[in-house]
Amino acid sequence: MFSSAVEESEESKIKAIEVTSVQDDPYDPYDVKKCAQWIQTNTLKQVCLQFPDSLLPDSIDVVLRLEKDVGQKVYILGDTTCGSCCVDEIAAQHVNADGIIHFGHACLNPTTRLPVLHILPKNQFDATELSNEFERVFPDCTRKILFFYDVEYAHKIEHIYNVLKPIYKHLVLSKLNCTSNVEYTDIKTSSAPIVLGRHYTLENGYNIQDYEGFFLGEEGKTLVLLAMGIPVKRWYCFTNNKINEFEALNTPWLKRRRFLIETLKDAHVVGIVVATLGIKEYLTAINTVKKTLKQMNKKSYILNVGKINPAKLANFPEIDTFVVIACPENEVFDSRDFLKPMLTPYEVELAFNSAREFCPQYFMDFRQILPGGTHYVDFKPSMDSDVSLITSNVRNYKDDLCTDQMNALTIRTPGVVAIGKAGAQYLQNRSWKGVEQRLGEDPVQPAEIGRTGLAWEYVNEPLKADKHDTKI
Repeated sequence: MFSSAVEESEESKIKAIEVTSVQDDPYDPYDVKKCAQWIQTNTLKQVCLQFPDSLLPDSIDVVLRLEKDVGQKVYILGDTTCGSCCVDEIAAQHVNADGIIHFGHACLNPTTRLPVLHILPKNQFDATELSNEFERVFPDCTRKILFFYDVEYAHKIEHIYNVLKPIYKHLVLSKLNCTSNVEYTDIKTSSAPIVLGRHYTLENGYNIQDYEGFFLGEEGKTLVLLAMGIPVKRWYCFTNNKINEFEALNTPWLKRRRFLIETLKDAHVVGIVVATLGIKEYLTAINTVKKTLKQMNKKSYILNVGKINPAKLANFPEIDTFVVIACPENEVFDSRDFLKPMLTPYEVELAFNSAREFCPQYFMDFRQILPGGTHYVDFKPSMDSDVSLITSNVRNYKDDLCTDQMNALTIRTPGVVAIGKAGAQYLQNRSWKGVEQRLGEDPVQPAEIGRTGLAWEYVNEPLKADKHDTKI
């Protein structure tokens, strides 16, 4: 009894030393004090901490420090449902959580169920070098510049803005639309447009085409999505202490996306893959895509497979193309590993909405094209026949073979029945051998002893006998 108490006291001392050693660090990348203050201010009882895979080794130290400050248990989300940049409300509901603290890079997609605190990473850079380079590239102080930045640099953005604003009178700074450990972020309350979790307010008398875009950060996914979705004159980015012009819509990428749109027009069966259950208005996006496909006589199925990978989607060979409802930063749209084309809700509109025209922008964030979005267009179906650019076949959307009646039966052969057009059409292209009844056609054979042994190498296999003879 005494020895166990001594062991417990020694163990508690070791934990206290570990926690103190981490807590005494003058630079705390996890802002545990702010996390504790946020929990206590909102009187939260069940809080989950979400870490990306790269930060999971530090999660135990953060939990010990946070539990010591708030005096209650907190939980770690060990695996995310979709992507690490998105807040995983579904996993948090397993413990009936009433709040989530998200660490690391974030896509800032708005959530619908739980309050979220973002602990944004803090990358360091030379602010003086940035201001000098800014003045070199933009010598005309009257130029209208829309300033964006990656979440890793939000902690220094107010200082940069105070340095540049007296020089550039038409400088507009965007804000991150979230609650975070950085002071210069807030939740939007005005009617300002939101793109990738960032909102901005233009000066009176000017529109977005009058501005040039600048991004503080690397040439990564975030910059590409911003450059494709915001129609400014041109884009610049600050990389390796240099400001360079950036071109988002390169020709090879656009050619591939337009090819995929043509495959969608040729498709008979479309799978709507739900790769997010937390982004606001994801249900509206699903219903919009489903309604569009129905009007164009396309059979659709809704799939939810968690994290998307080629092996999971390969289980649905009857589906011709997939439309993914996901975070804009999802890498699935750039991957070539999938067996079938992967498209976005915006590309569904480009394929079937005659009121939607090709433009210099490409909207990967589906909320931009939904009702109430900044680039919403009323749906106007085109029922005219056209010629496929892939198969050279005539596409007629008024095909009488298509039916919306799920009780319509199509018989392929005796004993094979399919419900609905999609399954029936798939069965017409399939054949089976060895399962048909051949009553009276084959002679009766006596029962024989089958194979014995392990499945990977049966006892009576010829290969095994040959190997044995070779060894002898």
